[in-house]
Amino acid sequence: MLKPGGVLFAAAISRYASALDGLLTEALLDPDFIAIVERDLIDGQHRNPHSDRDYFTTAYFHAPAELASEVAEAGYCDCRIVGVEGPGWLMQDFEARWQDPRRREVLLRVARYLETDPPVSGLSSHFLAVARA
Repeated sequence: MLKPGGVLFAAAISRYASALDGLLTEALLDPDFIAIVERDLIDGQHRNPHSDRDYFTTAYFHAPAELASEVAEAGYCDCRIVGVEGPGWLMQDFEARWQDPRRREVLLRVARYLETDPPVSGLSSHFLAVARA
């Protein structure tokens, strides 16, 4: 329980994380992984029946609006959902872009534009709910 006015930070994994990661790593070529991703997208239940594979663990993945709703139901107010990784994690040449000051500023500008837009924040593999007690 937080004191009145205290700030809550709640971290969550995006419901879309496995689908996006599967595109990048080509894990979506595996029918077993496709089944995992489809369930993630339907109800957020990430279930890996193959403990010997690198398809993460059993977990619950949130949609941004869903996390905001849970935070509100718990009695917190002024909830904002913020993407953690931002759009840069999708770029295979991120390191090269980050080293160039001009290109880094472009990355940061786009991240600032998108970080608090709830539908877009779901493109980050992780996001934070920030709210007040």
